[in-house]
Amino acid sequence: MLFREKKNLLFAGMELGNKISQISYCSSNHPEPETVSVVAGKEQYGIPTVLCKRFGVNQWFFGRDAVKHGDGVEGVLIGNLLESAWNKEMVELDGEKFEAVSLLALFVKRSLSLLNLAAGTDRPDYFMITVEKLDSRMVEILNEIAGYLQMDREHIFFQSHVDSFYQYCMHQPEELRVQEVLACDYGENGLKTYRLECNRRTNPVVAFVEEQTFEQLKALPLPESEPERTGEAQRRDQDFLGIVQELVEGHIVTCAYLLGDGFTVDWCRESLRYLCHNRRVFQGNNLYSKGACQAAYEKIFPGEISRKFIFLGKDKVKANVDIMAVTDTRENPYPLLDAGTNWYDVEKEWDFILENGNELVFLITPLNGKEKKQIKMVLDGMPERPENASRIRIHMHFTDEEHMVLSVTDLGFGEFFAPSGFCQEETVAL
Repeated sequence: MLFREKKNLLFAGMELGNKISQISYCSSNHPEPETVSVVAGKEQYGIPTVLCKRFGVNQWFFGRDAVKHGDGVEGVLIGNLLESAWNKEMVELDGEKFEAVSLLALFVKRSLSLLNLAAGTDRPDYFMITVEKLDSRMVEILNEIAGYLQMDREHIFFQSHVDSFYQYCMHQPEELRVQEVLACDYGENGLKTYRLECNRRTNPVVAFVEEQTFEQLKALPLPESEPERTGEAQRRDQDFLGIVQELVEGHIVTCAYLLGDGFTVDWCRESLRYLCHNRRVFQGNNLYSKGACQAAYEKIFPGEISRKFIFLGKDKVKANVDIMAVTDTRENPYPLLDAGTNWYDVEKEWDFILENGNELVFLITPLNGKEKKQIKMVLDGMPERPENASRIRIHMHFTDEEHMVLSVTDLGFGEFFAPSGFCQEETVAL
């Protein structure tokens, strides 16, 4: 008997930042993610999010090479790619104009070439991009980037840092997440904190993250002079200690992650001592890219985490959506959408036959403590026809995690009734 060898799939997760990016990868044969180093043999994971075009020729550099060649003599350095793409800017280089989003896409594509040495290919089978914040504009940008990549569009995913934090935590040993988990991300724009909690009284277990921003605590360089340096370090230490104490008060935190280049032994002595008391504390900068890689793997090979937990993060739909429909001669809720789905991934259609009347009833069942409710959609202007003689198409998408858009289109009924052109759209707040 012959057995066909299972293909070893490559998964990649990329943290895409305005200043620094990084890439982690794993495979179906080796699911534990590793992070690509930009310097062979060293744990240097940060890829500067910059490009450089050499003057007079169509030669481009990215990352560290772009910094090296973008000295104004060989070429010009182009930074703030993510911010420029967000603002829909045009960038003029060497007498040509380029859309900032196309430059950002070029950076992503060139960055994937770093996988060649680590994994033997620059084309992962599945690719997850994670960014600090996802909204409709960022989804638009990432969709444009996906269009530039030579990959199956259905194999490219997006998620926020919060989702990547969740995925990373859930793939750690259970003793590290038996209670709550805290992450502190400290950079030049301030301190961001994430606290993961799980409601184990529900089935499946509902997980959610409380997110806070402290813009007053910025990771600026400490002063050069010793007295000022010592004083600023102590002030920063006390400020961070106060924030951490407030975050963990009344909570049982199992472990904490310190992210970002702002955390150094030069200043966080008292706060670190407090955090390490009865907790495991880890420091590093590749949590988001690893979490993105693990999320891509989980999408293709759902495991115990997907079966036992449902994550209601900021970008997730917080309610199950059903429609009342007749099945096996009885009216029952027919599932349309499960809570925990990314709102920007929802693009669904169903065809139904109207039994009678012109009213549709949708059931909204929140999993975040809100009350259940019914939404009645009256199809004003729908042609009157005999029972079971009208086919309709329902299309669903979301404008954000709280607002669902339902469109109903008349499809007629075969050769008996032609489509009337009727279409009705309503926005529903969950």
